[in-house]
Amino acid sequence: MLITLLKHADRVKMACLAQLVNVIAPIMTEAGGGAAWKQTIFYPFMHASAYGRGTALLPVISSPKFDTATHADVTAVEAVSVYNEEKEEVTIFAVNRSIKDDAEMTIDVRCFEGYRVLEHTVLESDDLLAVNGPFNEKVAPKQTSQSSLDGGTVTSILHKASWNVIRLGK
Repeated sequence: MLITLLKHADRVKMACLAQLVNVIAPIMTEAGGGAAWKQTIFYPFMHASAYGRGTALLPVISSPKFDTATHADVTAVEAVSVYNEEKEEVTIFAVNRSIKDDAEMTIDVRCFEGYRVLEHTVLESDDLLAVNGPFNEKVAPKQTSQSSLDGGTVTSILHKASWNVIRLGK
């Protein structure tokens, strides 16, 4: 959903997070206080808010495809990039929708000469039903070295069912 919003940012005037008052809130608390924790859906919103500022760049993606019970030819990789001219950074938001296979993603970034991979953050879990709880954060973003930039091409390994934030800069 966040990738779709960024891809259509020229037409989106406002977006809100209705789940803040429902049972699937991104930040949960115990009744009566005592503990608060971030649910897994918190992190993509945090990343998009922090790094999704600037000009959206629509990537041309060639991706493996798979069929689901209700849809055929679903692309495994969905991605969008955002160029922040002020900070001289490019952020690539990418998701691997396949729940079975890792995917390799390559992106041509020759127009950003002198840039390097600043970080690759991934949110993933082998347990697709895992939830965080008080004092028990089972799923949280972690840094990885699954991206490299060589000769103007970023190559990234996106693990199955993962959310990825790849930041480039000088």
